[in-house]
Amino acid sequence: MIKKEWYVLALPFVFSALFILLSFVPFYKNFESRIYDLYLSVRPEIEQDERILLLDIDDLSISEVGVWPWSRDITARGLQLLREFNARSVVMDIEYTESSPMGVNSRVLQEEIPQLFDQEFGKISDNVRGLFNALAAESIPLSAAEEYVNDLTDLTKQSKQILLQQVRNIARDNDKFYGQMARLNGSTYFTVSMLTEQDPAVPDSLIDFSQQEIALDQITAAADADGTIAAADGIRPTIRPILSKAAGAGFPNVVVDSDGVRRRVKLLMRFEDEYYGQLAFRPLLDWLGNPQIEVRSDAVILEDAQHPEEGQIDIRIPLTEQAEVLINWPKANYQESFRHLSFYELVYNRELENRMIENLEIMESAGYLSYYQGDVPLLRAYSYAQDIAEEVRNGGNPELMEEYAAVRRQFFTAAGDFLQGGTEERILAEIDRVLSSEGLSETQRSSYQEVRAEIPEVFATSREVYSNLMESRGRLENALDGSFVIVGHVGTSTTDIGVTPFAKEYMNVGTHASLVNTILQRNFLDELPEWYAYILAPVAALLVGLIIRRQGPRVAIAVGLVFVAVMSAASLGSFLITGVYLSPVVPILSVFFTFAAITILKYLQTARDRMFIRNAFSHYLSNDVINELLSNQDKLKLGGDKKHMTALFTDVKGFSSISETFDPAELVKLLNKYLTEMSDIILDYRGTIDKYEGDAIISFFGAPIEYNDHAERACRSAVEMKRAEIALNQRFQRENLTPNPIYTRIGINTGEMVVGNMGTDRKMDYTIMGNSVNLASRLEGVNKQYGTWILISEPTFQEGGRDFLVRRLDRVRVVGINKPVRLYELLEEKAYASPRQQEAQELFQEALEQFESRNWEKAEGFFKRVLQLIPEDGPSQLYLKRIRKFKSKEPPQDWDGVFNLSLK
Repeated sequence: MIKKEWYVLALPFVFSALFILLSFVPFYKNFESRIYDLYLSVRPEIEQDERILLLDIDDLSISEVGVWPWSRDITARGLQLLREFNARSVVMDIEYTESSPMGVNSRVLQEEIPQLFDQEFGKISDNVRGLFNALAAESIPLSAAEEYVNDLTDLTKQSKQILLQQVRNIARDNDKFYGQMARLNGSTYFTVSMLTEQDPAVPDSLIDFSQQEIALDQITAAADADGTIAAADGIRPTIRPILSKAAGAGFPNVVVDSDGVRRRVKLLMRFEDEYYGQLAFRPLLDWLGNPQIEVRSDAVILEDAQHPEEGQIDIRIPLTEQAEVLINWPKANYQESFRHLSFYELVYNRELENRMIENLEIMESAGYLSYYQGDVPLLRAYSYAQDIAEEVRNGGNPELMEEYAAVRRQFFTAAGDFLQGGTEERILAEIDRVLSSEGLSETQRSSYQEVRAEIPEVFATSREVYSNLMESRGRLENALDGSFVIVGHVGTSTTDIGVTPFAKEYMNVGTHASLVNTILQRNFLDELPEWYAYILAPVAALLVGLIIRRQGPRVAIAVGLVFVAVMSAASLGSFLITGVYLSPVVPILSVFFTFAAITILKYLQTARDRMFIRNAFSHYLSNDVINELLSNQDKLKLGGDKKHMTALFTDVKGFSSISETFDPAELVKLLNKYLTEMSDIILDYRGTIDKYEGDAIISFFGAPIEYNDHAERACRSAVEMKRAEIALNQRFQRENLTPNPIYTRIGINTGEMVVGNMGTDRKMDYTIMGNSVNLASRLEGVNKQYGTWILISEPTFQEGGRDFLVRRLDRVRVVGINKPVRLYELLEEKAYASPRQQEAQELFQEALEQFESRNWEKAEGFFKRVLQLIPEDGPSQLYLKRIRKFKSKEPPQDWDGVFNLSLK
């Protein structure tokens, strides 16, 4: 068996090795990745944390502000609003690795410079006017004027220096300003990119600062984690003016699989001896209480993390074999993932605020703010808040920003009360009172009337601006309060676009949000190392091969497909329940091709065996018997089985004398026609042709296919052969194939026989043997002595002769068989027997009873009556000879009625 079915053991390892090797080919790996995506799509979608906010520098922002990249003061100012509205963390997914051009301090240019010019030139004008007035009034002598002119010149020079110094403040270092705003915000995080080689443009001092101030210092590595975290050959941090004021920094590097899809990200990386966190992971650590980090070969453990919902817990973040974290992506595109806010909302809010302050300043210059009834002048509160922010930017305590936010809330409430609380009506009422008074000149009246007409427009405009501003502040408060904010450029012009398992275009800034969400939800994904699949593949393939090796093609296909389905379902089910992914591709393909190849080989082998069996047995077995053999070829194994069967032997009377009159060719022609006719009858009744011996046919019924009516089938074959013999002789006579008719003698016996393939593996013969077979052969020969054509044994009569016209003959001992057997002559099927045959059979049976009772006279009379009906009846003639002999000499008194037949 091992030699014959070597492929059952070999093919599982061949296919497993093949698909293991293919797993290193990019195309194949891409296919494996798509299977992972399919599994992920079936898995329940991860819940999205509402505290995560994507602050998009989108097309709206760019169309309103200007072409990207913007002047850095724009995004910097956004940090102040984010701090005011209590954003938890601000992650800048924008690299600031180069210095930017100087900017313009708009407050200095628009507010401080004009005020200073008015102040300094006002002092000069007052001094000049005072000097000339004194000279005109002769308060001072003309000779003393030179001294005053010199003093005036010195005063002018001082004003010039003051003005020049302030003008220089118009040009602002935007990078320094960005850093100041980052310090003011207090929770802004920037980038420190990991490089595959050193960048000589990065100053050593910046690298040193990054290692000392930015790198994580709470990491411990387990004994099995050596080399787990990937190392970078260089770093490119955010420039020093900005980075030095940041809350921290992380690397924005993302991992792209070979098919271009982003499924994973590195959580930690090393540079020299320092560890850096991923850009979004770094602020998340602060949110989680800055826990101790233990790095293991298969996971990163955040020890005693302060989870916002679950309290103090250890968070285990599984790592893949490449020390990466699989991201549990939302099943949506970028815009439908997480919450979004356009960065333009911050710019728009600032614009509205500036417009409102301008309107209030106009009202103040017109004297309207004098009607404000608060404890502190309205604009003074606003200026106080601005001073607090300025102090913090310049190094003051960041905690002052709490007061900053409180003062601004009070200011905006007070401004609303002023604009909407009846101030306009009080001013108009006062003007109306003045206009109704007597004594106003036409010029004064006209002036008051112009002011009265302007007031409703000024207040209406200011209220509209205020209303829009407060709506914007409401949106900002709802969006930003407690949010984990991630800022990124997502406009049409961006190239920072990737592919996720669920979206063909996904802004990469969303990668950071998805990572944070995966960790916060603790809904992790993991994948087992590939060697798990490499071990499972040959084991599973070998198992299915061993299961189907004894099965037919249909069963093998069913078992193989069920095996593949079960493996697929188990793999998917495990992933759905545990989130742990084991690539099923190598095992399933190995199993599929193994069972397919084994099934094909078995099919070809079976087809070859079936063809061999059909060719070998088509001349000896009926088609239905052959078909049953083909479905169970074990029936044809080498060796014999003892079975209860029926054997049928035939022989042609006087064939030797017939053959002497023919040449060999004619004899073969005659013999083939005869044997074909007789064999077809045997095959029609599902008999098996054992062999041909000249004109003799040796056959049996009941093997290789077992059936219970084998004795009856043998009997029907015998009587039908005798019927066919009549038509066959007529045909032979017409065709002058033989000078004499051909008559067939038949012997049938039923009993235990050995049947099977006898011989060797290379040459075997399916045949029968045993005493019961020999008896059938003897019965065929005994026909000569009794003058009969078909003799059957008593077991055959008992099992299959009930529907036939049969007459009982002697009990005899045949040559080679000591046990006496009762002979029966098979005449015809009862349904086909003629009345004469039936009458003769009844007379013969009566005659035999009298004969065995030694009533010779009565027996003789009955036998003679049989001969009157059938003159050529051989048995009757034989018994009459015996009666004449016994009349002259009685048999011994102890004779048992058994005749010993000495001839075969």
